[in-house]
Amino acid sequence: MCGILGIIAPPGQRPSVAADAALRMRDCMTQRGPDDAGLIEHRNVLFAHRRLKVIDPDGGAQPMWSPDRRYLLVYNGELYNDAEIRRELERRNRADFRTRCDTETLLHALIDWGNEALTRLRGMFAFALYDFLENRLLLARDPLGIKPLYYATIGREIVVASTPTAILGHPGMTSQPDAAAMSAYLSTIRTTLGRRTMFAGLQTVMPGECIDVSFAGGEARWNMREYWCEPSQERTDLDFNDAAHLVREAVIDSVAAHLRSDVPRCLLLSGGLDSAIIGSVCRDLGASDVLRTWCAADPEDCGEDRRFASGVAAHLGARHHDTRMDADRFTSAWLDLIARNAVPVSTPNETAIRAVAAALKPHATVALSGEGADELFGGYALPILCGLDAIHARQPDAPARFRAELTAQYGSPSLGTEAEHYLRSNSWIHTARKGSLLTDGVLGAAQYDRLLHEEIAGQFSRADESHIRSEQRLLRVHRRINLSGLLSRLDTSTMAESVEGRTPFADARLAELAASLPFEYKFRARPAADEGWSSAAQTLARGGVETKCILRAAFARDVPLDVLQRPKASFPLSFQQWLAPMASWLSRAAAVGEVFRRQEALVLAADPSGQWLTLWPVLNVALWFERHWGAGLPAIDDLAAGSALATASELG
Repeated sequence: MCGILGIIAPPGQRPSVAADAALRMRDCMTQRGPDDAGLIEHRNVLFAHRRLKVIDPDGGAQPMWSPDRRYLLVYNGELYNDAEIRRELERRNRADFRTRCDTETLLHALIDWGNEALTRLRGMFAFALYDFLENRLLLARDPLGIKPLYYATIGREIVVASTPTAILGHPGMTSQPDAAAMSAYLSTIRTTLGRRTMFAGLQTVMPGECIDVSFAGGEARWNMREYWCEPSQERTDLDFNDAAHLVREAVIDSVAAHLRSDVPRCLLLSGGLDSAIIGSVCRDLGASDVLRTWCAADPEDCGEDRRFASGVAAHLGARHHDTRMDADRFTSAWLDLIARNAVPVSTPNETAIRAVAAALKPHATVALSGEGADELFGGYALPILCGLDAIHARQPDAPARFRAELTAQYGSPSLGTEAEHYLRSNSWIHTARKGSLLTDGVLGAAQYDRLLHEEIAGQFSRADESHIRSEQRLLRVHRRINLSGLLSRLDTSTMAESVEGRTPFADARLAELAASLPFEYKFRARPAADEGWSSAAQTLARGGVETKCILRAAFARDVPLDVLQRPKASFPLSFQQWLAPMASWLSRAAAVGEVFRRQEALVLAADPSGQWLTLWPVLNVALWFERHWGAGLPAIDDLAAGSALATASELG
């Protein structure tokens, strides 16, 4: 795993950044690659690299030239079908490999197959390739968005990097907030809105996208293309048992591929189904060294997650470790992540992943994790059920009592469009609340969340183009919106401690299989006995939901029964109580008055436990704003000093 940087000027010009400034931009990503570093400036291109050695530690230095010095590559990621691609290239007599590193494999694949090589790659990756003969730049990111890649146009230069901080370090980059993305974060807790980021002019390459920039004639001409998407046809030739067998084989194949490493490996074990499956497959494959497991432990928690994790570890014969989380460690990790990554934290669990990564780093460099299973196989009961409410309400035979309950629950007999309903059901802060929360200037600059609504609506329209059923379209949209955020969370949290997080479920081949299976194989909601109609609230109340059905069936004999039947649970942190010191700091934040209305901020600060759902994204935006346009992030010891009395007096 690595950090990459590229500065590309028009042909005939040199990059404007001096060597010392380029080194600072590169080295702000040292945690992503503490083991080695490289920098090459040639003609109009400067590529730089920070390396975390995982495959072929003695080879694979970057940036990497092609043998004829026509192409220069800088790359972040792992190719899990590296050996397969090498064999094919060698059969074609297209490559004479000098290292075992997958960087060289990727370079020769791109030279031989061009952009079509992207459809042959299996792994997580983000890279920049420059062709000095044709003066072309190619940027690409893996299909599911596991590895990040950002870019900006600064003057006539294109700047690309693994992190916003590296691009913000360019002397010509102006740091200004993107109001639309900032407001969208308050609703979605995702730091991107489409390709926009929370910084104006700083964009992200989308998952499964390649960007081809040609400098023919001296002017940059951009061509953006999606090279990967889910299958458009649902398989009707498989019964449930046959499908479960295919899922089992595909998961085993993916885990086996993700085990490739020349450095020590381990497993993040939450005590849930997904990580238990990965552990069981590792055990059966003979990868005993992976069976060193780590879990976040909250001393305020009753021990549910710790109990399950310890039970799974015992079942696997693993050496298990708990990483203690408390208020100070939570706050410290939170502030450091914002400072290091230059963006707000997404979910509170990001701090726990960071703490676990810090604890395991002395023992391993690669950590397998269960992200992706819920998005691929229908693991989120409430969001899916709420979406089904919207679908069923539009059916002409929906009974009056069913429509009346949904009207009472959602406030609209029609439930609005699919996009409107999705936002209403899944937002941390609903767009309607923004009028009382945000200042007039921010509301106007954010265009009253018009771009957020358009982005969600666009996702539903895009899914509709494949002519799949409404239920499948709902799963597909939720996967696209939710998974990239979770994968970004894992990447930023683990790489902050120089740990490579790997996600066997977030695999393009497995995603293609999952997307092709009937909705009922993944998610089942048993209707009420009377009339066969029930709302999300009713269905949940009586336990009428089965999530990840096909995945549970595929591995029913491999994991303990209590884990197999356990409902979804995240890292159980007591963060609602831990927000109090940060909440009391809010009255002094630079964002209050600039971004948030003062009176509303004070009301939130006065009730951190009761208002935590709103307070979490508000505090993150306030801390992010403080980091870039205020006095700097507060010190932990100073957070609550004198602020509780000040807040109380201002509230009167």
